[in-house]
Amino acid sequence: MRVIIAGGGTGGHLFPGIAVAREIQRRDSASSTLFVGAEQGIEARIVPKEGFELQTLPVGGIKGVGAVRQVRNLAGIAASVFKARRILREFKPDAVIGVGGYASFPMLTAAILSSYPRVIMEQNAIPGLANRVLGRWVDFAAVTDTRTQSYFGNRAVVTGNPVRPEFKSIPPKHHVAPYTVLIFGGSQGAQSINRAVMDALAGLRDWKEKLRFVHQTGERQLDEVKNAYARKGFQADVRTFFNNFHEQYAAADLIVSRSGATTVAEIKAAGRAAILIPFPFATDDHQMKNARSMAEENAAMLIPNSELGGERLAAAVLDLIGDPERLKKIENNARRMAILDAEQRIVDLVERAIVRHV
Repeated sequence: MRVIIAGGGTGGHLFPGIAVAREIQRRDSASSTLFVGAEQGIEARIVPKEGFELQTLPVGGIKGVGAVRQVRNLAGIAASVFKARRILREFKPDAVIGVGGYASFPMLTAAILSSYPRVIMEQNAIPGLANRVLGRWVDFAAVTDTRTQSYFGNRAVVTGNPVRPEFKSIPPKHHVAPYTVLIFGGSQGAQSINRAVMDALAGLRDWKEKLRFVHQTGERQLDEVKNAYARKGFQADVRTFFNNFHEQYAAADLIVSRSGATTVAEIKAAGRAAILIPFPFATDDHQMKNARSMAEENAAMLIPNSELGGERLAAAVLDLIGDPERLKKIENNARRMAILDAEQRIVDLVERAIVRHV
């Protein structure tokens, strides 16, 4: 099987695509998967390390940018469709999968124009722009849950959100000091979480010897956050980005993060307790919906971004770390919510789409 997986830009789009690519490899060792991403996305850093070929398109966003850049990016979309058609001619895929993100739109457009089998993956309750526009012309739309089905009609199939295999094999954690707190705000960091953590350190000073922090800050605040831990005397591994993130999950006693669909799926699969702080500007507030669905099942603790502060965060960390029995209950509830065969369901859809076009 030869498959193009298009999109990315953020880990939330890219990593489910990698999980699907791994499942394709598992089924067919002779398969070939090509990733097509944006020139400015994280895929250039991640995809080659995962062992897959990557080509890029000169495409960027058209929302939330200035007029000059908007015109330039619109021209980039047109140029990207032409390049995408060339990629199709050269690679000759059996199917194209769109995972969302800037590169997904031109690649799927080219696949539609050339009548290739095509499947889109939608991680969020409210579909992104590319999937909303192109969804009516795909063979199948793989959605995370029933909330999204109405956007795609009878093309929608509930599959869950794919998670890379290494997250699913993480063993239960035996909680002993020093307790590891893993903090991240997505693949690009989150300034409000970084600030709250720095402010929380004063309230955690009595636990200084019992806590260890692993903190993915993003580019902007690396030095500021690193210096804050050092000044307060806390053990901390602070980086802009961690590769092999499943290893950080495995070591974590507690996670503090946003609640994007992929992050939530990974937390469930790993069976880890988390304090979820939804990004307040997510489309249709979908991160709040993700976090609330877990909090209602006692599978995570929810702190709205509007209520986030150092004192509140410190209290939440101590409430959980100080009660190992509660941690275990939350971990078990999170794992029970996981859909662990999402990538298998999606590859099934890809195979069905290919048969349709024979």
